[in-house]
Amino acid sequence: MMRTYLGAVLLAIPAVLVAQTPLPVGKLTITPPRSIATIDMNKLKGEPARLAWSPDGSQLYLQTVERSGKPDATSRHYVFSVDSGEKKDLQSQPEWVPAYWNVKSAQASPDDPALKIAVSTDQRVQRATGAPMGGDLARGATSTGGDPGGAAGGASTGEAISAAATAQNVTVHSMRLSGQTIGEFVNSVIVPGLTFGWAPKGRQAIAFTSQGSGRVVIMDPRGTKQEVGGTKDAILPAWSQDASHLAWLQKDGKKKFVLQVVQVTP
Repeated sequence: MMRTYLGAVLLAIPAVLVAQTPLPVGKLTITPPRSIATIDMNKLKGEPARLAWSPDGSQLYLQTVERSGKPDATSRHYVFSVDSGEKKDLQSQPEWVPAYWNVKSAQASPDDPALKIAVSTDQRVQRATGAPMGGDLARGATSTGGDPGGAAGGASTGEAISAAATAQNVTVHSMRLSGQTIGEFVNSVIVPGLTFGWAPKGRQAIAFTSQGSGRVVIMDPRGTKQEVGGTKDAILPAWSQDASHLAWLQKDGKKKFVLQVVQVTP
């Protein structure tokens, strides 16, 4: 009986050690994205707020939040089968979601409390149209040839005045880690976990969406990065609890998202 018990313990040790091994970012094998389900926010209502994996990796939980000027936001809860994409409506979030979300969206790494996302706030000037970038016309001169529309010399005086008139000061909250911007929120509060997700403890990695393109990127504490191919306009990157899979929502039109998953192998 004792031998059987010891044998079971010894067999379990390698699995634990593997689960705690840091991901070799830059050398990961990542499968092409697989679409799980198309999410129509006209039907689900609100905006995506949380994405979380079940402990066994069989389900993905999605929370949407609808504000619409109401005093209190309305939250809705769904789970999707990772295998079939089947959606199930819930009355409340599953009991495993809070613990998962606390790790995914934390400011500090689950591996090192000293490794924190730096948050800063600054004021910037944002223009509705492109600002003049030099040339004679940007300084008020008249065209002396070339494109009759003035493209050869820069923007016209009228365009320069128009650009200045449409400029506005905006407040930008930025999040940075290892020299990389992992989230920016313009004239809005920071939403933890919307643009990034820590890998489980022991994996020493984070997934985030790059500024501008919204591509999914995996990064280790040293700043080594590896992009997930075939991604754009993504939000809510979320690791499975064994770090073997990565999921996110990818924007597909004005009010639609596609729930996508890749397998990640060291």
